[in-house]
Amino acid sequence: MIGTHQGGTVDRTYSEPIGRVQVTLTDAGCADPLLVDLSGTFEAFVGHKEAIRDLPAHAVNLASSPACPVQAFRIGRNVYATQFHPELDIHGLCTRIDVYRHAGYFEPDQAESVKAMARQGRVFEPPKILARFVQRYARP
Repeated sequence: MIGTHQGGTVDRTYSEPIGRVQVTLTDAGCADPLLVDLSGTFEAFVGHKEAIRDLPAHAVNLASSPACPVQAFRIGRNVYATQFHPELDIHGLCTRIDVYRHAGYFEPDQAESVKAMARQGRVFEPPKILARFVQRYARP
């Protein structure tokens, strides 16, 4: 939504199935206040039929993955968007898999194998991004 609002292109070019991917920070991502000191490459949960294809000219690409060149970006100093799901832990992802079982992200009979694949991951960095966001922007 942010990408479209700001003049980017969102379509189905870079869709990713529900699961986990390796996200790599760009140089700008490594220097960004929300991402600094994270591992340069980390696992994150994804699952989307649409993604940003062309960033707005004034956006800063912060992270990518092999199948999706924009996994996170920033507009200005304070507006962030992620394609991966920093809010999901394995329990949240498994709930999402159950909810989306018949939504076309995977064959319904593959839900348990998708969950098993996700459980094998090491998704530890994305929650740090949310914690930093709260530290930076929450008002006491």
